[in-house]
Amino acid sequence: MGFAQHAVKSLKVNRALLKKRKKYSELRKSYLKLSGDTHVAFKDISEFEKKRIRDKIIEQSYQDYLKELKIYGLSLLLTFAIIGILIWVILT
Repeated sequence: MGFAQHAVKSLKVNRALLKKRKKYSELRKSYLKLSGDTHVAFKDISEFEKKRIRDKIIEQSYQDYLKELKIYGLSLLLTFAIIGILIWVILT
């Protein structure tokens, strides 16, 4: 009896959700209305500011590169250490 009541209840909920659905044509009209005029405004900055931002991005990229190299080096060193320890344990 419990399963049948649950099934009837879920059918009622699903019917209520179907009534709230919009048709494709309505969705398309609202989408076209919203996406019609898209204007992006950029802030005007001087050449000096552009160069300063560019230099900051290059510096950050270089710092990220060094950090990545350190992580790779440390993981490579750790891998060789583990392999060395395993070989030493097996051979002794």
